Amino acid sequence: MSSRRTLILVGAIAIAAIAALMIFKYVGSVEDKASTDNQLVPVVVATGDIKAGETADVLLQSKRVALGNRRRVDLPANVVTRVEDIKGESAAIDLSAGEIITTSNFTGTGASASSSSNVLSPGNVAVTISADAGHSVGGLVQPGDFVNLTMDAKNVVNGAMNGSTTTEYLYQKVKVLAIGTDVGTAAASSGTAGATPTTVPNSDLVTLEVPPEAAPVILAATGSNIRLQLVRPDYQPSSIPISQYASGNATNPPGQQGFTPDSGRPSGTDGAVGGTK
Repeated sequence: MSSRRTLILVGAIAIAAIAALMIFKYVGSVEDKASTDNQLVPVVVATGDIKAGETADVLLQSKRVALGNRRRVDLPANVVTRVEDIKGESAAIDLSAGEIITTSNFTGTGASASSSSNVLSPGNVAVTISADAGHSVGGLVQPGDFVNLTMDAKNVVNGAMNGSTTTEYLYQKVKVLAIGTDVGTAAASSGTAGATPTTVPNSDLVTLEVPPEAAPVILAATGSNIRLQLVRPDYQPSSIPISQYASGNATNPPGQQGFTPDSGRPSGTDGAVGGTK
């Protein structure tokens, strides 16, 4: 009888030990899951409001998209964990500040993403002029560079053109968007020392990125021997006086005083177009 009681007691102890071990493992798994769920994970988030169609490159530059830490349990499916994964893509929908970015929020396919319009900065337009190597700093101008534009303005004496011309500043610090159909890689980079490697352009067609009000000014001057002067990325446009020799009989050519012909609308990209007498 004593042996039987002993066996029952040993069995009860064994069962209790197994139950205790199972409870311990269960509690441990719950704690592990809670710890994993609360783990902070770096993901891409919207730090500002985003409109559908805005490009990721612009959003990253303006810091409206950046990496942020979020709890793993709060992450949606297909979350984006690297900003590199959305570069070159566009927002598919409107997003609010604080939202976690998913792969479905940005798209790199379809007509919108493949459009050449996506290389334009918001609010700007593209215009194309013809400028061979002799008119574009020996062909050194590359996509991404900044240039000043000059034009030949006909001089007027007593209300009549006298046949002479004066070279005037037309527009300052214009961004070169493309040479021919080559949008290239931006060569201009502020704070970069030394010369930028260049290749000889294979086209005389130079596409510029400008505000809408500047487009008619430049297009109106396309028959006036436009020349390009390469400037640094940190160049600051300013009012450049016309020399006494050049201004003796000159009238106001398109853009000289910063106005579109016959419209009175300012055309400066950074607040300065042409010169003053």
